[in-house]
Amino acid sequence: MQQFDHTELIEIIQQKIDVSAYSIGFINNVITTRMEQLKIETPFMYAAIISHDESEIEKIKANLTNSHSLFFRNRLTFETLRQVYLPVIMTQKKDEDEIRIWSAGCAGGQEPYTLAILMESVINNWKSELKYRIFATDSNFKEIERAVLGIYSKADIVNLTWHEIDTWFTHSAKRYSLVPQLKKNVQFELFDLFDNDCHCPRTSIFGGFDIIMLANVLIYYKEEMQNKLLKRLKSCKTKQGIIITGETEREIFLRNEYVELYPNSCIFR
Repeated sequence: MQQFDHTELIEIIQQKIDVSAYSIGFINNVITTRMEQLKIETPFMYAAIISHDESEIEKIKANLTNSHSLFFRNRLTFETLRQVYLPVIMTQKKDEDEIRIWSAGCAGGQEPYTLAILMESVINNWKSELKYRIFATDSNFKEIERAVLGIYSKADIVNLTWHEIDTWFTHSAKRYSLVPQLKKNVQFELFDLFDNDCHCPRTSIFGGFDIIMLANVLIYYKEEMQNKLLKRLKSCKTKQGIIITGETEREIFLRNEYVELYPNSCIFR
């Protein structure tokens, strides 16, 4: 019987969908996961399935789009943003200005709404009239739909305090729905980070972001694609703008000569 390794499986998948940007290790993990879920013992058997079953290709495509997220996924990062960086940027802005934020790869909306909670908290504490706008993008239409709806499970909000839950959610059965006030300054858009025609969200028009959040995204791509994306992000932010990443991606930014503003904060310039 002919034997296939994952390289050959990847070649078959590449004929169906473009996976060239992803790291080989990540694609191998996706394939292994699908084989385990289907209880398939050999790559040869799985090759037969992906060669003829388009629904399996769609499942691979869905698994390649990481949609796992939480509110306040890294408290240290968000508290540093709340207590240190946001007060600084607010003193630099005029009342007629706005703080522009891009949540890139926003999944189901937990990340941009976390940023909105922070902004509302800081603006309220400062009794400021300063405005803000959050542009949230993802390449997965179903995740964008979920984000716009703004309804979450208990597992999604596990990192929130009771005060934050009581302030920003209405609770019914096992569902937690965001209040309209928190959603009004968050704008969602279907957007591919590697779009050939536009580096920044189209709805932002010109970029000019004070804060870009790209967390737990870069780790899934090849190094050359990581570098390409970082170059794009740099062109979308202001000169003093910051980029926030995930804990597992700090080394990628340090390797690209970004400076971490505060130790272990995952906040870079």
